[in-house]
Amino acid sequence: MAAGLAAYPILGAGRLAPLTGLLGAIGLLCVFTALLGRGRLAGPALFTLATEYTIVEATGHSPAASVIGYAAGLIVVSELLLWSAQLPRSAATDRAVAAGRLALLTAIALAAALLALAVLAAAGLRLPGALEAALLGTAAAAALLALPWLLLLRKPGSPRAREHPADAARSEPQAAGTGGQAT
Repeated sequence: MAAGLAAYPILGAGRLAPLTGLLGAIGLLCVFTALLGRGRLAGPALFTLATEYTIVEATGHSPAASVIGYAAGLIVVSELLLWSAQLPRSAATDRAVAAGRLALLTAIALAAALLALAVLAAAGLRLPGALEAALLGTAAAAALLALPWLLLLRKPGSPRAREHPADAARSEPQAAGTGGQAT
């Protein structure tokens, strides 16, 4: 997947092919290092691959619709790099865990593609007045601010509560008459 992301911008780069080729090679080297280094250089790998594509896209050598596929690809590579860093070196892969991660990865890639499609649609949107533009901007800002909050919400049965039962025990209401003392 990373090799495809590195090669795609080079194909349409024209006279920028040497620059995009260099960025693609650096990006692939960083991806390889991230795989071997348990996630180290995952950020620079993604940044380099995104920069390579952005240069080609900004100069008009790439169709705007390719943003959708490239964005989804970057998200998939990001998830795979970070998941590979979390895997124990000697652990056997459990099929149920792999199937769950694959389903999650598919959902994330689909969400990335839909988000890229929404951005492209919004870029071509012509609003009749300033009030409509302000309302749309406010709604977009509220949605962006709500995303981290929604991600940080933890339910009692969340993996964090299972991993840290002491934290979950402290958050339980105390029985009447104990006054916070252990019985």
